[in-house]
Amino acid sequence: MRAAAITLSCMTAFAVSLALSRPVAADDDHAAARALAEKFARAAENSERAAKAKKEAQEKAKKAAAEAAKKAQAERARAAAAEAARRKAEAQRAADEQEMLRQARAEAEARRAADQRRFEEQSRREAEQEKARREAEQEKARLAAEQEKARAEAARLAREAEARRKQNEQRAEEARKAEAARLAREVEEKRRADERASAEKARRVEAEQRAKEAEAQRLAAEQRAAEEKRRADAARAKLEAMRLEEVRRIAEKFRLAREARERARATRNGTRNSLGGPPPPLETSKPAPWNLEPKSTHAGPFPERVTVLLIVEPRRYGFAHIHRTANPVLCVGGGCYISSGLEHAADYMSRWKALGPINSIGRRAGPCRNQLTCVFRNVELSGPSATMQPIDMGFWHHDRRDIKKAQADRSCEVIAGRLFCAKPVIGHRYRAWIVPESIAAKAGADALEDALDDGLPSARSAEREDWLANVHALPTR
Repeated sequence: MRAAAITLSCMTAFAVSLALSRPVAADDDHAAARALAEKFARAAENSERAAKAKKEAQEKAKKAAAEAAKKAQAERARAAAAEAARRKAEAQRAADEQEMLRQARAEAEARRAADQRRFEEQSRREAEQEKARREAEQEKARLAAEQEKARAEAARLAREAEARRKQNEQRAEEARKAEAARLAREVEEKRRADERASAEKARRVEAEQRAKEAEAQRLAAEQRAAEEKRRADAARAKLEAMRLEEVRRIAEKFRLAREARERARATRNGTRNSLGGPPPPLETSKPAPWNLEPKSTHAGPFPERVTVLLIVEPRRYGFAHIHRTANPVLCVGGGCYISSGLEHAADYMSRWKALGPINSIGRRAGPCRNQLTCVFRNVELSGPSATMQPIDMGFWHHDRRDIKKAQADRSCEVIAGRLFCAKPVIGHRYRAWIVPESIAAKAGADALEDALDDGLPSARSAEREDWLANVHALPTR
């Protein structure tokens, strides 16, 4: 545009110069030139205005382009921000989806673990039920075997009683025949003596007659004595049969009591709750202690080891107030024993240390703390004059019981897995068995605890008919 304006300017100048170079021209020509010059001037002005308008248009276009670029840049920035927000939302959504997936997997894993635990628990219960069923079958078989042994033992005792009765009758018959033969010999000798003496001394006839009468009375008395002996033997045989029947009844009673205790133990866990461990092995049946030959009661060598089973009554406080538990310790001689349980030797302390404030506040009676029954294993008796004294330990003062002579009970015996002793030591508000340590070790912890549960009864004597088995009411150990 600028080049066109320059061209028009040159042409206008040329026209003006041409007009000035021709002075002789006519007015028309001058007018025509002037018109032409004006035309070119207007054309130049128009061209300038067009160029200026074009320039303004270009500037407006540049401004519009700049504004459009700014708008486009802002739009791109908004688009980028929107894209970033969209990407951030997508990333958040992906993270949320990952978290939900993780939680779903964790819940699925927890459900799977719970299902696994339920399956394992169900399998364990089924295994325990199967084990309990097998144990019940074994126990049933064992009880059947024990019943069969008991019947065999009863039959054996009956046979022995019948054999003893027949043997007594045979001895009585032999004695009667021997007495009759002796009397016959004596009568024959007397007759011959009478025949020889009749010719010599007639005056002795009356005396001999009286002697014969006395002899006859003696024979009658002997016959009556033999008859009474036979009746006594029959009465003893009848009494022996009654005793055998009573033995069977007592054995049945003990069997029922043992079955009840075993059912109670099986209900509490299948095993003993306080001691743990399997039941002691069964022993072969032996005669009851009251049917055995009496043992020697002489004391063994000293010092001697024994196990003391102790039951104490609770102490009383004030009017009609009973302390329901006790803390028993056993003092022998100058020291005291503190129990360590049914399977471990009791701990020995000097009397002042065992009953002193440190032990009274601390250990007290050990496993027998707050118990009315206690077992002291491996207690040493120094000699036949040893004494024992149970003491219920308290916080402020101790309850000292009667002092009794301590000797091992030689009548203690283990029969069919149970412990029997015939000579309990009974003092004021306590009762004890003093069992030789070898017998206690043979009996085992379960038999010792069963004896305490039964109340340490006296074994039945063969010379008494009024014996009753008393079971003491004791707290649960």
